[in-house]
Amino acid sequence: MEVVAQLRTSRVGAVLESSKGNVASVLEAHHDSYEAQVYVVKLLDVSPRLGKVAGRRLMADLGIAPLARVYELTEAQRRALIDVVENPR
Repeated sequence: MEVVAQLRTSRVGAVLESSKGNVASVLEAHHDSYEAQVYVVKLLDVSPRLGKVAGRRLMADLGIAPLARVYELTEAQRRALIDVVENPR
């Protein structure tokens, strides 16, 4: 039960970081960390720079599956997401 609680706490923390505009820090999380278990769509939905529609369009443009988790991203997808989030057009 403790592992489940820790996983839940880490996921909530990652989403909160994203809502503060720190999406890049969550996307750069190590593959083995609990933060990397978060769905990419949840991070982009709460991002103040993107939101639901723009985030989902970006995921589609980059070929990211709708239910992909952070640890499932390729390095190119991860870099592209970080670039867009840090340098909005």
